[in-house]
Parts: sequence; structure tokens; C-alpha cells
Amino acid sequence: MNDLQQYFDQLQPRYYINEIASLGFTRLFRKMAVQKVKSYGDKRVLDLMSGQGENLEFIQSHNKNTAIVALDYSSAMHMKLAATFGNKLSVQQIQRDFFESQIPDHSMDIILCFYGTKTIEEHQKPIFADRLSRIIDEKGEIIIVEFVKPKIKWRFSCVKWYIEVLVSTLFGSEFGKLFHYINKNESLEDLKNQFVKNKLSIISHKRYLDLVEILHVKRN
Repeated sequence: MNDLQQYFDQLQPRYYINEIASLGFTRLFRKMAVQKVKSYGDKRVLDLMSGQGENLEFIQSHNKNTAIVALDYSSAMHMKLAATFGNKLSVQQIQRDFFESQIPDHSMDIILCFYGTKTIEEHQKPIFADRLSRIIDEKGEIIIVEFVKPKIKWRFSCVKWYIEVLVSTLFGSEFGKLFHYINKNESLEDLKNQFVKNKLSIISHKRYLDLVEILHVKRN
């Protein structure tokens, strides 16, 4: 078990605090991004770095043929996901690091990856994008949502104070660790460029509140 796995396993009982500390914005952008896909009926969906399955709440127009794979390395997160969605959706759960997983090429119609890419090391990002580009099938869509470092100085200072001081004081220092990953994550531009290099089309790439980016790409 690596440090991040242990961190998320220990954090899971209080993970709901993330929604409170983000003032509801993580949930808002999650819903916005998931619902970029209008129908999940008959789709093969990879929920990557799936956490407790927060994305699954917003999957719309699914049916009995909607096949979901939830991949995350935290056992505690998987237990919560199973308890919440096990009787509602057809979900195959895989507890493994993505880079050690063996998801077959062209096996998914939709890939969702929300709030997890900021923990990927820089040298692994091209590998990550290449793997996703192979996993996604023809006409398939990839949607990534992530916190990014604010470009405007006063906003950066406010976010730093809010997370490292206020959130840490109110909820615990473990939540303040988030800022380390935001601070080193400039944007999703590098992933976008790698997808373009791999002949995927960019549907949209937008920054919101100078803090969150949503990247939506498609294989033609």
C-alpha cells in the first residue's frame, strides 16, 4: 500500500467533508461533467479513480445494458461504493492502481476521471493519456474534471489560505494536503495536447472560477 492509498483509506469515513469544504462546487462540476453525456444506455463506462462512486449518482438514461467499471486503489472507497450503488447499477469494481491495471484496448465507450489526475506525476501524464486513448472505443468520449492552480495571484492567495488555514483548522490537517496537489497542477493542457497527438478530437476545454477545468474529448 502506497502513501496515497493509505491516505484515502483513512480519509474515507470523513470524505463527505470534501463536499462541505468545497461549498458544493465539487458536486456541481461533477454533475455538469457527467451529464455532458446525454444517455448512458447500452454504454460501457469506466469510472476511473472512482472514489466512493460520486459520479454514478449523476449517470442519466442508463439501462440494464449499461456496464460500469469502477477502478480505484482504495479498499475503503470501494466498500462505500458497493454499499451505496451495489443494488442500483451494474458495477464491476477493480481495486488497483490505474498504471497497474489491464483494461483492454477499445473496451470502453465513456471514461470519466474526476479530481484524480492532480496526483499523477508529470512524467506519467503522457502515459496516462496514451492509455486512455487506447482504452476508448470508436466514437467514445473521455471527460476529465480537475482542480488547477489559479492563474490570478489574489485568487491563488485566497485558495491557499482557505485550504491550508481555514479548512485545515475546521476539519483537520489531512484536508489541507489537497493544496499541495492543486499548486503543482497548472492545467489540463498537457493532457489535452497528448490526446490531440493521439488523434482524438477536443469537444471542449474550459476553466471555471480559475480553479476547476473540464476537458471533454472524443475518438472519431
